[in-house]
Amino acid sequence: MTIRFPAATRSQLQATAQTYAREVRSFSPISRNFLVASSLGGINAGVTSVLLNLYILSLGNAEGDLGRLLSLGSLGAAMGALIGAQIADKWSSWVALMLGTVIAGSGLLIVLIPGLNIFLSVGTFLGGLGTVTIYLAVPPFLASHSQQSNRPYLFGIAGASYVVSTAIGSILGGFLPAIIRAAFPGTSQADIYRLSLAFGVACSAIGVPFLWRARPTKSGSVGNKDRGSDQATPSRMAGTLVALDKVSWASVIRDPIVRLILARFVLTDGLIRLGGNLIVPFFSVYFVRELGASEAWFGTLRVIERSIEVIAMLAIAPVASRFGPVATIALSQLASVPMLLGLGFAPSLGIASGIFLIRGTLMEMTVPLRDNFMMDRLPPGSRATVSAAVLLFGYAIAFFSVRVGGQMVQVGHRDYTYMISGALYTISAVLFFRLFRNQSTEKALVA
Repeated sequence: MTIRFPAATRSQLQATAQTYAREVRSFSPISRNFLVASSLGGINAGVTSVLLNLYILSLGNAEGDLGRLLSLGSLGAAMGALIGAQIADKWSSWVALMLGTVIAGSGLLIVLIPGLNIFLSVGTFLGGLGTVTIYLAVPPFLASHSQQSNRPYLFGIAGASYVVSTAIGSILGGFLPAIIRAAFPGTSQADIYRLSLAFGVACSAIGVPFLWRARPTKSGSVGNKDRGSDQATPSRMAGTLVALDKVSWASVIRDPIVRLILARFVLTDGLIRLGGNLIVPFFSVYFVRELGASEAWFGTLRVIERSIEVIAMLAIAPVASRFGPVATIALSQLASVPMLLGLGFAPSLGIASGIFLIRGTLMEMTVPLRDNFMMDRLPPGSRATVSAAVLLFGYAIAFFSVRVGGQMVQVGHRDYTYMISGALYTISAVLFFRLFRNQSTEKALVA
C-alpha cells in the first residue's frame, strides 16, 4: 500500500527540504569539514554509548562501582568546563576542538588497557574532560563560521548529522560483539567489548584530518582567535565594554544581564542533569541486564531512536518559529515525563523499547534549539564561557547524582530513581518557561 500525504503536507515538506538544501549550499568549507569530523566522532560516541558501561561491568564491577567511575567522568567534565571555555574564548574554538578530541580519544584508549582499575579511573576522567571541551567549543565555532540568516540551519544540520552518526555507531556497537564472538570463539566478554570499542576509537581518529582542515585561516594563523561574522568587533554587554581577546570568567560574571542569563540556565539545566544522571547512564544496563535485551537489540533500539530524532530535529525549527523556542522546549520536556515514568515501570522489553523511543526523541530534538537560543542571548565573546559555567554546575551536580543513581540501582531502588527524575524534569520545564517566556519574541542581545 502506498502512503500518500495530503497536498498541503507535501508542499510543506518540499518547501522545508528546499530551504535546507539552499542553506546547506551556503555553509562555509570550514563548517563542512567540521560536519565530517563531527560525524566520524559520532560513530565512536554511538559505539561507546552502547558498550562502555557493559564493558566496565564485564570486568567484575557492580552498578555502584560503575556509578563511582562515571562520577569521575563528571569530575573531568567539570574540569573541562573550567578550562575548555578559556581555550575557546581566548585562543580559538578550533584549538579547543582539537585538544578536546585528542584528550577524549586518549582517555578511551586508556580505559581499554587491560589490568588495573586505575586505568578505568584515569581514562574516564580524561574522557569527560575532552568531551566537554569539545562540546563547549562547538556552538561558538559554528556561530563564528556562519551568518545570522543560516545559523539556525547550521545548528540543526550539525545536530542531525551527529545524531545520524551516533545511530550508525550504536548499531555497530550492538552487532560487533556478536560478530567478534562468531569470528573468535572463546574470547572473553571483556575482550569482545574492548575490541568493539577500539573500532569506535579508530573511526574518531579518521576524523582528525578533517578537523584539521576546518581550522580558520583568514587571519593567517590557526592560533589566532576565530574571526567570524559575529567576531569582527568588540561587543557591549549591558554597558560594559569587553574586548574579545580579553574575555574572562570575571568579566563575564561582572555583567548583570549575562549574569542573570547564566543563573537561569544554570538552574534549569542543573535540574535536568540532577534527574537525568540518576537514570540515563544506566539505560544500557537496564535493558541488557534487567529486561534481557541483547547488545544488538539495544544497539538497534538506539539506531531507531536516533533516526526518529533526526526527523524531529529538522522539523522542530519551523515549529519553534511559530510557537517560539521557549514554549517548544518546555512543552517537549514536559511531554517526556510520562514517557520517563512509563519506561521505569514497563512490564516488558517490547513496551519499554517503544516508550524509550518516544522519551528520547522528546528530550533530544530540542537540544540544537536550546543551544542556539542560548547563543542568541549572549554576546559572541562570552558564549563559550557562559556555556562552560552552565556545564560546570551541571557536572558538579552529576558527580553526586550518578553515584546516588548507581547505589540505588545496586540496592534495588531503581523505581525511585525514575520517580525522582520525573519530578525534577517537570520542575525544570516549568521554570524554563517562566524564566524565559518573555524572551521568546525579544530581540537577541546579538544582532
